[in-house]
Amino acid sequence: MIQYGNCSNHCHDYSLVTQGFSQCPEDYGSTYSPVAKISSIHIALAFAARNDYEIMSFDVKTVFLHAKLLTVIYCKQILGFPEAEPSMVLRLLVALYGLRQSSYEFYMLLHKLMTCLGMTHCEIDHAVFYGCWTTPPVDTVTMPSNGEDLMLLVPVHVDDGLAIMNSIPLYNWFISELSKELEVIDLGPVSMFLAIHILHDCPCQKIFLSQKFFVTDLLDTWNMLNCHPSPVPLQQKLHKLPTPPPNSALPEIRDDDLKVNFQCLVSSLICLAVCT
Repeated sequence: MIQYGNCSNHCHDYSLVTQGFSQCPEDYGSTYSPVAKISSIHIALAFAARNDYEIMSFDVKTVFLHAKLLTVIYCKQILGFPEAEPSMVLRLLVALYGLRQSSYEFYMLLHKLMTCLGMTHCEIDHAVFYGCWTTPPVDTVTMPSNGEDLMLLVPVHVDDGLAIMNSIPLYNWFISELSKELEVIDLGPVSMFLAIHILHDCPCQKIFLSQKFFVTDLLDTWNMLNCHPSPVPLQQKLHKLPTPPPNSALPEIRDDDLKVNFQCLVSSLICLAVCT
């Protein structure tokens, strides 16, 4: 991951996170990396349910470290690992976590790999890849018995991916080819994706989505597990008690942190509203 600046034969591997906030503009170019929109994921799942296709999931380990840096970037020596020569610097060879361009570099690598497999990205959502084959890409893949072309649809969210296909051998070939360049973990038939529990009812051609565990964790975080809904509409004035002092409901949160916590809560509720 790191190459020492004045000696090409003297290399070591460390687990590092860079301080991207200290990067100069000349250290990076593009930084934007698309991820699959939740609407795209919904459409892909509906497509799978309608056509009774298989839905698998996979994960890429140490995702950014697979992308090699094209820009020459040097950094100071690692704290706690001093070298004999104080002026020696390190050269970054891969997109470490924390670099501004890490997400972009990995997406470009993934895009290249997908293209080599005969897939292309959706014009509306560049993090959704699809491929269609009229003949098997390799001998181990057979054509569907119903006469359809081989079809593979892959929405990707950074290191998490869904794979929707009409041929399990096609999926196995896809994972095998990706594994030549990436450390891919085949998670099998999808049950959880982006904290969304997915239940595929093939006979009824239906898919059920749930964020029950996310909701439970959210209620637990905000001390609301024991709260219950009321069937009675709210009155304009609930009680005659005086207005409580600020933050009396969550005394463990400092007043200075109220805004950040409020924003976190609102974003969690938006996630629930949009996803499921």
